[in-house]
Amino acid sequence: MSTADSFDDVSCPICLDTLRKPIRILSCGHNLCHVCLVEYSRAWTTSLSCPTCRTVIHMDSNSVESFPRNWTVESMIERLSISNKEQLITSSTGSVRFGDRRNLSSQELIQLQSLVEQDMKEKRFDDAIPILRRIVRSVEGHHKINHVINLVRCLFKTDQMEEAKKFCKDLQSTLNSVNVSSAAKDICKNYDVELLQLAEDFIEKDYKSSILLLRCAFKIIVTLHSGEQKLDKLIYTAFRMIKVAEEMSRQNNRNEFKSQFGFMNEIIDDMLRVTDVDFKTKCQKLAWCLKHKASCFKYTSFYSQSIEDNKQAILLMKAAFGNDAKFYRVVGQCYNNLGAAYEDDKQLMEAETSYLQAKHVYEAVTDWNDDKQSSIGLTENNLKRISDQYHNYDHS
Repeated sequence: MSTADSFDDVSCPICLDTLRKPIRILSCGHNLCHVCLVEYSRAWTTSLSCPTCRTVIHMDSNSVESFPRNWTVESMIERLSISNKEQLITSSTGSVRFGDRRNLSSQELIQLQSLVEQDMKEKRFDDAIPILRRIVRSVEGHHKINHVINLVRCLFKTDQMEEAKKFCKDLQSTLNSVNVSSAAKDICKNYDVELLQLAEDFIEKDYKSSILLLRCAFKIIVTLHSGEQKLDKLIYTAFRMIKVAEEMSRQNNRNEFKSQFGFMNEIIDDMLRVTDVDFKTKCQKLAWCLKHKASCFKYTSFYSQSIEDNKQAILLMKAAFGNDAKFYRVVGQCYNNLGAAYEDDKQLMEAETSYLQAKHVYEAVTDWNDDKQSSIGLTENNLKRISDQYHNYDHS
């Protein structure tokens, strides 16, 4: 039986496409996609007519779940899918030795990538993985980057975390070996966005891989972007590190965050090197990044570092905007975070002063409407909590 004939035999009589998982088998022996069967059954009550042979079939509990899943056909389709893809490639380009180390031609890469993109679009991640593995083994340099990103994403989606972590390291090695700023510039222009999102996805399952992916994104951002766009991307990178810090704190690995001090400083240092933006814009962006950096240190209990970074952010804003600094949300948030760091460090008087300043700034802010009143209310609650703690000390 040819591959084409095999696929004809496993097509759904409703959507007329190849059967999709999960596949349900009716008592008459005919198969349907689960999704198609659900839609088809809505027109029936306690029984339905097979769309292939018209046999009337009873439905237990009026549910398609009563029809068993056809694991045999699912397995066959999976094998045929891979075989069909290989035939598609070899029919147009000749024999392709996927296991060798040679570079694939542009035509081969385009065809394989088209197959992978279709699988990923339809969320057939298991189908995409074997093809991506073969591409990754066969290409080198900057051509490899996008394929490794897609492979890591598919492995993550199918919960193959150990292999996903291995390819995260492979991605870092690839980026370290290529000149992103020259040969790969056009190819890599959107990779930082994908890496930042992938890093966020990884945080709860493996924060170490998340940090590695953020470092990969940082390498691309540093090389490929400039001006205000670059500053914003660096801010997003620091913001995602807050979530990493929260997860490390949740897992009681706060002290481990010391190893990330250098990375956080690299982000700030690169922001300082940006020259093609005006002074006020640069100060405001730097303040946001310092605030994010301070939040990381606060979550991981490095209170003195958090306090210092919040203070620096406030000073930057005052240097750029003078008395008008109070009209910017970032200043109020820095004061609020400063209060939280002081409070956690048991410096209640300083915490109260910072919360009061946060409240005053929040009330004056003009660059922020959404949630403004809510934040003022939360700050008032913070002040009440400090007051209650003073009261408890007075009676102890």
